[in-house]
Amino acid sequence: MNPQNISLISFGIISLILLLFAFVVLWKIHSGAISLDGLLAEVPGPGKTVGSSKASLSRFQFLIFTFVVSGLFLLLSIEAGTFVDIPPNVLILLGISGGTYLVSKTVKK
Repeated sequence: MNPQNISLISFGIISLILLLFAFVVLWKIHSGAISLDGLLAEVPGPGKTVGSSKASLSRFQFLIFTFVVSGLFLLLSIEAGTFVDIPPNVLILLGISGGTYLVSKTVKK
């Protein structure tokens, strides 16, 4: 068996596992076992109505930036057949993104 076939089979198995994991998560969301309340919006504090939550730009930015960077490096790693080194600049940007989220959480409290 040549290395190209091994990598193709490995990719198929990993993809199947990820799809099954995604299906389980989506099923739990559909059945109500996982709640998405407050994912992209701040949960209202005590004494406030449920409809008074506001969208959180820091949460949205942290979520999107993390998915974009991780998806890009996953794609590059699959193409290269090995793990790709993450440049320090990208790690700094991920740190800034996470830091803005943490600062917004502490400012709210």
